[in-house]
Amino acid sequence: MVPKEVILVDRPARSGLQTAALGLLIALLLPMQARAQSVNALIKQGDALDAKDRNAEALPIYLQADAAKPNDAEILRRIAKEYSQQMVGELQTPENRALGDKALAYAKRAKAADPNNADARLCLAICYGEVAFLESAATRVEYSRFIKDEAEAAVRLDPSLDYGWHVLGRWNYELANFNAALRFLAQTIYGKFPAASNERAAECFERAIAINPQRVIHHVELGRTYAAMGRTEEARAELKKGLSLPSREKDDDQSKDRARLALAAL
Repeated sequence: MVPKEVILVDRPARSGLQTAALGLLIALLLPMQARAQSVNALIKQGDALDAKDRNAEALPIYLQADAAKPNDAEILRRIAKEYSQQMVGELQTPENRALGDKALAYAKRAKAADPNNADARLCLAICYGEVAFLESAATRVEYSRFIKDEAEAAVRLDPSLDYGWHVLGRWNYELANFNAALRFLAQTIYGKFPAASNERAAECFERAIAINPQRVIHHVELGRTYAAMGRTEEARAELKKGLSLPSREKDDDQSKDRARLALAAL
C-alpha cells in the first residue's frame, strides 16, 4: 500500500509537469491554428473575387495562401484557374502563352498534391484544353488524350461535376468532327482513331444539363451537337434555350455567339 504522504507529495509534482506540457502544446498549436485561420480567410477572400470574375485580383490572394500553406491541392487548382481565366481565347501572344503555361503547371501540381481530388483533375483537363489552342495541330491532338483522361478521372471521382461531363462531351464532339488531316494525326498519336462520336457527346451534354440546367454553355454545345447529328428541331430548341439564359460566366457571351451562328446555319 502506498503511504499517504507519498501520494500527497507526488500529486502536485505530476500536476505541474502536466500543466507545463499542456502549456507547451498550446504554445505550439496556437501559431498553427492562427495560420490555418489566415489561410482560410485568404481563400474565402479569393473565392469572393473569383465569383465576380475579378481574376487578376483573386490571383495574388491565392498566391499568398499558397505561400502560407504550400502543396495544397485546393489552393493550387484555384491558382491554375485564375491564370487560365485571364487568358484571351486563342490569342497568340507571349502574355497569353505565359498565362497558359502557368495555369497548366499549377494544375499539374494540384493533381500531384492530391490525385483523388476530382476538382483538381477537372482543372487539369480544362487547362490542357485552354493551352491546346496555342499549340500545333499535332500537340493539340496529343493534349486531347490528356483532356479525356483527366475529365474521365474527374467524373469517376465525382459524378456530380457537370463541367466534367461537359468536357467529355466536347472531347467527343471535337474528335468526331475532325477533318481528314486531324483524323490522320489522331490515328497516329492514339494508335487508332479513338471511339468518339456525336451520339456520345450528346449523352455527356445531356448529363451535364441534368446536373446544372442553368449553364449556358451546356445547352449551346448540345444544340451544336444535335445539329451535327441532323436533329434540327432539337438543335434549335437547345440553342434558343442557351440564348434565353442570363450570362453569368466569363465565356457565356462567346457561347451565345456560337449559338447564333449555329442557328443561322440550320
